[in-house]
Amino acid sequence: MKTKIILYTSILLFSSFSFAEEKKQLIEEGQTWYLDAKSNKLTPSTSKVLYFFPNDAHNTYQARKFSDWDRFSIVDSRNLVRLNKGDRVQIIKPKHFEKIYEVKLLDGFEKNRKYFVIKEDLLRYYKLNEEKNNE
Repeated sequence: MKTKIILYTSILLFSSFSFAEEKKQLIEEGQTWYLDAKSNKLTPSTSKVLYFFPNDAHNTYQARKFSDWDRFSIVDSRNLVRLNKGDRVQIIKPKHFEKIYEVKLLDGFEKNRKYFVIKEDLLRYYKLNEEKNNE
């Protein structure tokens, strides 16, 4: 009986580790990602954002991680760039131990400028543009 429990437990642990490895997305410099989530530049409550400063993105990341929303109030809404669905960004380089990425916006009025995005947001709301990266 004990051997069956140990066997089932080890199978569950092994399968959970294999699924965790499959979900990891590799983010590399030069990749192009596009916003796939519902977002509209004109609606501040539902739009996805990029940050002008890496510290603003890092403060937001820390506030989410530790539920310390007093630090979140440091970020000024004028220091955000709101995006529309389908806007593309190009990865430039990682910052803050790869939790924040410097990106170049490729679409919209603010295109060809450098901004910052939180890695969790990049993986959750954006998709890798396979066509551009395979060339």
